[in-house]
Amino acid sequence: MNSDPRIIVDEREALSAYFRALLSEGGVEEQSQVEIIVAKPETKVVAELVQEVSELTRVKETIQPAVQNEVVPERPPQKEPVPEWGQQKFQVMLFKVSGLSLAVPLAELNGVQEWHEDDITPMPGHAEWYLGLVNYRDRQVPVIDTARFVMPQDRQDMVIDDVNERLHRIVYIGEESWGLACDEVAEVITIEPEQVRWRSNRTSRRWLAGTVIEQMCALIDPPVFAEMLTAGMDAEDKGI
Repeated sequence: MNSDPRIIVDEREALSAYFRALLSEGGVEEQSQVEIIVAKPETKVVAELVQEVSELTRVKETIQPAVQNEVVPERPPQKEPVPEWGQQKFQVMLFKVSGLSLAVPLAELNGVQEWHEDDITPMPGHAEWYLGLVNYRDRQVPVIDTARFVMPQDRQDMVIDDVNERLHRIVYIGEESWGLACDEVAEVITIEPEQVRWRSNRTSRRWLAGTVIEQMCALIDPPVFAEMLTAGMDAEDKGI
């Protein structure tokens, strides 16, 4: 039995908290009310000053340009379009990384392979999430530690350091351009577009297309995921 305290957590509570953070598309604006207190005039001088300020304020409001009183309608935020593969009923394969369930659409899945550390050629000097290269279908494909890439910084301590203890499969996306190392591969399910809580604004975590509501799993957008990984590697190579 594994007694590692990092994985002895209430899974539902942990995932619920994680998804609240993961799917947050902007904080809730806090409205503060400023209270203006006018002191009660105790002397004739103070009373006259208050009267003078009131008169100046009235005059200023009278000469304000009318355009300042016009209400300019706010533009509604532009919604992110639903990916083409998600516009009608589609299938996804579920897999797990450090307790988090992810879903990849079969239309964008290019294969699954067992994890063997000896098959990985390390490439020192890269990000922690970059594991190295693996030979897959006669190609050298870069492999990432998916948990290290997708987990928020404040949940990185949930990820077991020993990759051989944690990783068991590699999921290939992006026309076999990237391998996502994961803990386990689960089932294939069919879902309808309305069963997904699609993200309307992907200014952050662009790889996350939405959440499959019933299974409470993160639905990844493989083309965007691959694009982000490639951009991340390019930035490293350029020393950005």
